[in-house]
Amino acid sequence: MLNFFKRKQTPATPVTPTVKTVLCVPGPWQNHQEVLHAIAENNLNEYIFAGMLLFDMKRSIGYELEICDPDTRMRQSFEVAGSTTGVRDEKGFLDAIEAHKTVLYVVGETGSLQAAEQIARAGAALLKAGGIGLKVESAGKAFTKAQWLDMLEKDFDEASLYKMFVLDVLLDSERGILYSCGMHNLGLKDALFVDGQDRAAIMDTLSSFGYYQIVDKPTIHAGQTFSPYRDAPIYRIHEESDQPNAGHDLFENPFGMWRFEKIRD
Repeated sequence: MLNFFKRKQTPATPVTPTVKTVLCVPGPWQNHQEVLHAIAENNLNEYIFAGMLLFDMKRSIGYELEICDPDTRMRQSFEVAGSTTGVRDEKGFLDAIEAHKTVLYVVGETGSLQAAEQIARAGAALLKAGGIGLKVESAGKAFTKAQWLDMLEKDFDEASLYKMFVLDVLLDSERGILYSCGMHNLGLKDALFVDGQDRAAIMDTLSSFGYYQIVDKPTIHAGQTFSPYRDAPIYRIHEESDQPNAGHDLFENPFGMWRFEKIRD
């Protein structure tokens, strides 16, 4: 006998991972009131600080804004996180970081290109309010004020988000792997290579693959192949279940990770 009242089975809707991006902005503010006034005066009709939220008035988005005491580790933190961005070469920058009086932390949900751009602009609002520099805590990458503002205001496009939120390559010598970190801020998978190959080629492929995901927005499946350009090595793409940052609140990629296997030079 047919059961006409049997509940119809519907496929489960995929759950989009939740990503929290954290930006760190040290500055000269002496107290809460100075922060409040500086944000309002330098971001007229764009951002306000109220009730521990940095509010984007144009887009109606609120970000957690935490005000913290000065941190004696801040100079070293920026020096390490800025090793790939050249902040150590900026005269007086690290001295200014060391002399900061307050640290602001902006926290917001991202996991997409649009959301990453929005929180990047929220970070810029704090720089305009007197912030000295900016560190993406959820990638480990630091910038001077001029660097961050230039990327947003001079010829900005989605590819700029890669420069802002992603580290091209990190080395895990214990596991013998090279990998990218930060693509989760953009809603995309990071990539991993086993070391022992040409590191320059690996770095080139990691960055090329990152930009490829952002600009071309391909649908990628395990088993497909990738090559950064004509006559470059060809790699087969696999799912990687053992992420190097597994369990890390800021660095683990909930979207997953690709592992590259070279199949042809």
